[in-house]
Amino acid sequence: KKHTSLSLAESSHPSKIKTDTYYSPPSTAVDSCILDAPQANTHMPKVMSESNDSDYQAESVKSDASDELACKPKPAKKPRTSKAKEPLTKEGVVEACSEGDAYVAGLLGKETLDGAGLLFCIISKSRWANAKTVEARLLGGGLPADRILWIVGANEASEYEAAGAKGRVVEGGGLCASRNKALDEARTANLACVQMSDDLKRCEVIRAGDTLAHFHDTELWSKPENLKAANAAGANKVQATPVAAASLLLALLRAEGNDGPRLSGCYPNANPGLAAGVAPTQGHLFIVGDFLVVDVARTTLRFDERLMLKEDYDYTAQHLHEHGAVCRSNRILCLFEHYTNSGGAVDVRDDVREQFVIQLLHHKWPGAFRQHGTRGPNEVIFAWDQRDKSLGGRKTHERVPPPEGIPPVDIVRKPKGGQTTLTGFLKKKSK
Repeated sequence: KKHTSLSLAESSHPSKIKTDTYYSPPSTAVDSCILDAPQANTHMPKVMSESNDSDYQAESVKSDASDELACKPKPAKKPRTSKAKEPLTKEGVVEACSEGDAYVAGLLGKETLDGAGLLFCIISKSRWANAKTVEARLLGGGLPADRILWIVGANEASEYEAAGAKGRVVEGGGLCASRNKALDEARTANLACVQMSDDLKRCEVIRAGDTLAHFHDTELWSKPENLKAANAAGANKVQATPVAAASLLLALLRAEGNDGPRLSGCYPNANPGLAAGVAPTQGHLFIVGDFLVVDVARTTLRFDERLMLKEDYDYTAQHLHEHGAVCRSNRILCLFEHYTNSGGAVDVRDDVREQFVIQLLHHKWPGAFRQHGTRGPNEVIFAWDQRDKSLGGRKTHERVPPPEGIPPVDIVRKPKGGQTTLTGFLKKKSK
């Protein structure tokens, strides 16, 4: 330890302190505490700035009474004590979601819900510890165990079975190969395909009205006047099971007729105020892959197996390009663990893969994706209305080449989803 020798005149003002020698205490808990007890040969003046000159002078007055100072150790922190979480049970889910499920059943004209017409496919990798919790949410919604299908990583089926999975467990391939297997299994069973992530925490339904029409007919909806009104509308919500949420999504798909959308999903975040501030459904926005419903009887579209991330962006674009619309319900909220939960896509997410996928998306869908403004270079925003003319849009974009090793992808022009064709133009003029 070095000492700075100061005269009384010098020590009365911080600007007089010599800074060529100073006291630099070790970074320990003892040396970082307040010095207030007498101890021989340990007096060190504090180096202060001009901005707290009065504080410095007050400290000098204090030091007159005790020229020699010593350090007291900080008291040890008390360890935190918390109760262990009780495992989620079917009975607990029934109790928590009874009101919400009854509300959805009433919208669909049913006494109770059992997930009729749905195959729940849980795409999972290295998360067998979640099996009982996920199944409790489904069984609590009235879904029979034989309509639960786990599609898991290679050599993991026995782990999920040992963890207590009651549904059927099959091994898939990569992420998109597993998703495509789910589509095939649902088509074989003549059921709509629900694809759900294995880290679901909660589903909620914002009360939009007493009929199904209130969840998709914009004429029955009035935009909230301000954010306060939107927050109030969003607060009128009930917790529901994934079975109720998926049943409502399937009903919304089929409410628009056979020529309507084939892909539906929930609002992409769990903010009820934002969700209630927009129309009940929207037909041209991103469908997040954590919770989606595909009416496989009316579409043959598949996930692009060259993608190991952001495959739901590509699948949404495929549906918009081929069928002209999707159905995103802004009254269904689902909360999941993202990025921090080990296993799944988290284990393969890195900059190289992210940039490969983003380049392929730009190549396949020119203009439909742009970089996110605040989340860094590995995040994109889906903007289908900004797509290139080759995709039926109204703007011209320079097409990005495909990633190295990927052959160019042909764009097949589709006269749907807002695309203007000469025939369509003449028909409109003749009306």
